[in-house]
Amino acid sequence: MYLNDNEKNLISKEIEELEKKSSSELVAVVTKQCSSYKFETVVLSLFITIIISIFALLFEISAGKFFQVQVLSFFIFYFVFDKFKKTLLSFLPKSFKYTKASAYAHKQFSNLGFQTTKTKQAIMFFVSLDEKYVEIITDSVIKEKIDDSYWQTIVDEFIIDVKNNNLSEGYLKAIKSCNEILIKNFPIQENDENELPNEVVEL
Repeated sequence: MYLNDNEKNLISKEIEELEKKSSSELVAVVTKQCSSYKFETVVLSLFITIIISIFALLFEISAGKFFQVQVLSFFIFYFVFDKFKKTLLSFLPKSFKYTKASAYAHKQFSNLGFQTTKTKQAIMFFVSLDEKYVEIITDSVIKEKIDDSYWQTIVDEFIIDVKNNNLSEGYLKAIKSCNEILIKNFPIQENDENELPNEVVEL
């Protein structure tokens, strides 16, 4: 659980209040991390093992000992990186982590059916905690009236809250930030139908 019940309720109510005035459909989605990073764990463990092996060559050790050093090094680092993913992530470039997180976010937007609304006005506020990644993904009708650059400003502020372990505050501020523009461009309709859940989705 990434948010306690009270925090989830506050976020859900904020979404509900906005959707009383706007036809847009907001969804809050949060996950611990966007990948198992198994391949990256193997590659990084091998890389460090190779470096250790090069240093080991400077010492006069038998072939058997050299092999033992290699095997032991690989399994120690593999265990550490696999068990403590934050340690692994600290070695990976931010651009690499963000690319993987973005791909995962777009996949979930589709998998969770957010692109199937009748109005095409879905907006997903996605957070991946371990990568410290935030993205706001919008459906086609939203994109027609609100440029992606607008959402990036909100994302930049949201990321600061995520890095400071203020996830719920980040969500509330982000949702409040877009209230005015959504109500203006997508006012509530008489036949409005709430197609997506207001509850926080935890993956």
